[in-house]
Amino acid sequence: MKKLKLVLFFLSITTGLLAQDAAPMQKIVLSPEHPNPGDEITITYNAADGPLANAMYVNGVVYTYDNFKWITNDITLKAAGDKKWEAKMKLSEHASFINCVFKSDTIVDRGQRMPHAYMFAQVPGAYTGWGILRSRAFQNEVPNVVSDSAYIADQVGLMWINYELQYHPESRKKVFYYGLKLKQLSTGTDQSAAIKKELRGLLAEKNLDNTTQYDIQKTLYLLDNSTNKVFTDSVQKVLVTKYPFGVLARDKEIQDIFKEPDFSKKVKSYDEFNKNFPQSKFEDVYTDVESLYYDKMIKSIVYGYIVNNKDYNYALNSVKSVSFTNLLDYHWHLVSIPFDRDHEGTEKASIETLKKYADIFMGEMENRLTYVPKMFAGKLSLKEWQEQALQMMVREYFTYAKLAEATKNYDVEEKYMAKIKPLYGYNDAVYNEVYTRMLLRKGQTADAKNYMALAVKQNQVTPQMLASLKEIYLKEGGAAAGFEAYLESLKSLSNIEQHKKKVISELINLPIAGFDLESSKGGRVKLSDQKGKIVVLDFWAMWCGPCKNAMPGMQMAVEKYKKDANVKFYFVDTQEYIKDYKEQTQAFIKEKGFDFNILYDGKNPKTGKLDLVYEQYSKAFKFSGIPEKMIIDADGKLRWMSNGYFGSPSELVDEISIIVEYLKSEKK
Repeated sequence: MKKLKLVLFFLSITTGLLAQDAAPMQKIVLSPEHPNPGDEITITYNAADGPLANAMYVNGVVYTYDNFKWITNDITLKAAGDKKWEAKMKLSEHASFINCVFKSDTIVDRGQRMPHAYMFAQVPGAYTGWGILRSRAFQNEVPNVVSDSAYIADQVGLMWINYELQYHPESRKKVFYYGLKLKQLSTGTDQSAAIKKELRGLLAEKNLDNTTQYDIQKTLYLLDNSTNKVFTDSVQKVLVTKYPFGVLARDKEIQDIFKEPDFSKKVKSYDEFNKNFPQSKFEDVYTDVESLYYDKMIKSIVYGYIVNNKDYNYALNSVKSVSFTNLLDYHWHLVSIPFDRDHEGTEKASIETLKKYADIFMGEMENRLTYVPKMFAGKLSLKEWQEQALQMMVREYFTYAKLAEATKNYDVEEKYMAKIKPLYGYNDAVYNEVYTRMLLRKGQTADAKNYMALAVKQNQVTPQMLASLKEIYLKEGGAAAGFEAYLESLKSLSNIEQHKKKVISELINLPIAGFDLESSKGGRVKLSDQKGKIVVLDFWAMWCGPCKNAMPGMQMAVEKYKKDANVKFYFVDTQEYIKDYKEQTQAFIKEKGFDFNILYDGKNPKTGKLDLVYEQYSKAFKFSGIPEKMIIDADGKLRWMSNGYFGSPSELVDEISIIVEYLKSEKK
């Protein structure tokens, strides 16, 4: 390689800039005092006067810059007296810089302007790690773990790259991208000449590793493509020619396969891709193209097999090779969606088949929790990854638990219900129902009663839960007439008032056109005949899962006002497309035991669809989708509307009740 100046990215550093930054201050103390890479050390953290000063326990994560790669390690600290905490760990063999973050519950101490860091200045990478960790320009490329006040100016970041080159000139190939980007940002001037000179020198070398190849690609992004397209194209051509099985060649193949419209060609190209670009050879690099297209490329093939050939085996057989994100997607589409549709009565599913698929997907997802996937490598520790994965998996875990219940695998159900209780417990009505059912099945009546009481306080209960709670209440000697008062005593007054204030703030007062629709109870219903009454409309359809999920709450509302002749509920069945929808509607309502007056939406003369009233109202009041709930007052004015369903039957009946009672009070 042609010899270049030692300090390639030199920028005049003023006294002010030097005063702004310095080598890491010892906010942590290491023992031995001057350790070397590979040593076992003791980290002592002094929590006094910091956010964890009163912590009962402290955990942490150590982010190590090792051979220009970030490594993360969880540590558990032990109390060492006087608000000090200690942990032992072995430094990695090429550690040049470490940064520590300490945690207790949800409180985190990252350090403020000066992070909890230590620099091994004698090791290549030390100055680079300290500089790029605190440069906003690289916050998506390094662990995002420092406080906002710790970020430094681009000029200062460049200063640290210059120090790296000054004391470790052999680091040049590892830091050129950082230096060029910071120089361009800090000077605000065109650096194309310096960029081209550096890249030409690098391309003259042989056997560039994956990281350097990708750093060249990222450096090309710094150039204005409109004026440097010829150069950019030539560099990319050299990269693909010299490294036909390298990083850029792989990126191009990923994009080409993703865009290929012919399914058979796509599959053939993908098979060839796996031979030429085995995943094991690219574990050290994660490109933007891979992030955007790799998973989509695989999904287009997997779901192509399913749609075109009804072949689910390709998905089942690919679990070892696809990403964690794709595994989640498999479980969602092939297990959770059909399971939910089966329970909604939207379409039938084979529970045994779903369980078979779920076991395969879940087994592999659980295996992935034992190591940090490539996309998060160096950014998350194993514990952090497991915490994030739980957030990502919670919906699939819940489906898996419900499947286990349906197939009487109660030990499995209990295991997975426990996993997600910290995220769902008390705050999700469906979870609460399943959890209560599990406790009652195990004979833990007192625990079930206490759990339901806390769920009532959060207003996240279902009709089944209320029936179970009432049964326990009566068995314990409570009077049937006193159950409602008992139920009210469990509720949170502050939650009730807050909910009431929110719902009433949503009131409107708009004219609404009438309708004349066929009723499932015989005859026709005209809105104009309802003057003097409060009318609750619920637009739904047989194919709409959320509509059906909302119905237990709506049944509770119907039951609450069934003796009130001045409150009417009508369920408008709209946008149906099957011939026997009326028969299916009646069968569904009967099966579920709902006491609903169904109105069948009329045929739209403009479209021929069964959405006459729905289309008129959706255009007039600017909403789309179902379920859509509307409440009309005794004067025939639209006063409230709500789109969608958010999961709590008890919360839904309260919303309806709040509006109905408010409208009643207006007439007094």
